[in-house]
Amino acid sequence: RGVFVPDVIAILASLYFIVASGFTLVFGLMRNVNLAHGSLYLLGGYLGFFTAQFTGSWLLALAAGFAAAALVGLAMQVSIFRFIPGQDLRQTMVTIGLSIVIADLLMWIIGAQVHQMSPPVMLDGPLRGLPLIRAYSTYRLSLLPIGIAIGVALWLFLNRTRVGMMIRAGVDDRAMLAAAGINVNLVFAT
Repeated sequence: RGVFVPDVIAILASLYFIVASGFTLVFGLMRNVNLAHGSLYLLGGYLGFFTAQFTGSWLLALAAGFAAAALVGLAMQVSIFRFIPGQDLRQTMVTIGLSIVIADLLMWIIGAQVHQMSPPVMLDGPLRGLPLIRAYSTYRLSLLPIGIAIGVALWLFLNRTRVGMMIRAGVDDRAMLAAAGINVNLVFAT
């Protein structure tokens, strides 16, 4: 009550976009069927949580979670996807298996209890005085500009940088990009 529904929908859509942007980049653009994304988010979330508990720094936790998920994703690209390009069924089966193994290992190591990290101090608490809204979570409201920034950054990266253009060219014609002297596996790993 007291919450304007389209604002809530926009913020929820922004949250979904932030989570789906990596999946869209890997599956939609590079055509790698990676169904282990959820486990990568889980790994990053756990490492971020424990980093925040140990250091007390929300930014360091964000960096640690991102780095962990990125390194495991890079390892998957180098050790799996480069050997089975275009083999959707094999990619699906291998990444489902990896997803189960990663999730079960994390549950075995950490346990099945729920861990929740508090937002940073500057985003904690309600934001008051908005039109049509009595109070709304500052953290949730911050997701809208973050989602927009991620979308713009991805678009700029893919359409305005040399690496983005090489990724798009490699998806369209991998052999031609390799013939131009570009290491396609390195570009895709990037």
